[in-house]
Amino acid sequence: MMIKVAFICFLWALLATIVMAKEEQTLPKWEFGLGPSLLSYPDYPGSKEQNNLILPFPYITYRSPSFTINQREIKKPLYTYRNVELDLSLSGTVPVSSKDNAAREGMEDLDASAGIGPVIKVGLYQNELNQVKLEWPVRWILATDFRSVHEEGFVTSPGLYYYYRQNFTHKQRIKITLQINANFATAKKNNYFYGVKPSEANATRPAYRPTGGFSGMLYGMSLNWHIGDYWVGAFYRLRDLSNTVFENSPLIETTQSETFGMTVTWNFYTSNETVQGLE
Repeated sequence: MMIKVAFICFLWALLATIVMAKEEQTLPKWEFGLGPSLLSYPDYPGSKEQNNLILPFPYITYRSPSFTINQREIKKPLYTYRNVELDLSLSGTVPVSSKDNAAREGMEDLDASAGIGPVIKVGLYQNELNQVKLEWPVRWILATDFRSVHEEGFVTSPGLYYYYRQNFTHKQRIKITLQINANFATAKKNNYFYGVKPSEANATRPAYRPTGGFSGMLYGMSLNWHIGDYWVGAFYRLRDLSNTVFENSPLIETTQSETFGMTVTWNFYTSNETVQGLE
């Protein structure tokens, strides 16, 4: 197994040495907007309980050579060299009330959590505005009930991202992102979400404690479309939990978990000042 991983890493490193002809877009430095957003997500990956929300969504974008805010991330590279970038990676989950989830009834609630850690991004290929990147984050998971904070292990999710970009007119541009990630987590992280203590076991939910290791594949796509003063954003992510180290947990009701959403905003302010970069 280690030989295979080393060989794959070697191929990625080899591809990363390819000299790429880079092209950039002319983009507004600031953009502000507001609009409705629809979001659908499971209580946790593997749960059949799906939540649907309609929320106001603030569109805030700031671009500069050293700092960027967009709908996906707050980005300030810690280190860059040619097509390699070291950055800070963030993630999060919402709290889950066990009394509202049939599989977790009688168990402790799942607190809100945040993951933070480094991410390395390697440009593997660029053709005009289109890119293929390897992104490999490692995150430390902290959970909180807003009274105390507890540490819940580490996760990593190396993945390949394909970015398709097209400029149609001065105020119309589109970006489509495709991604595939392999997810891994420590035993502590897997146990927090999928473990069952002996005191929480019952006739249909036996005690269970998973190990660390493979925690599923993630397949995703997203749309970022500017049309005049409007912005349309949409995404879809499928989490496949087949063959994970916790697949036999009594808390796994399905091995296919879907998260998706859509937003339309009216961008009422766009700066005249522009920067060179990529959406």
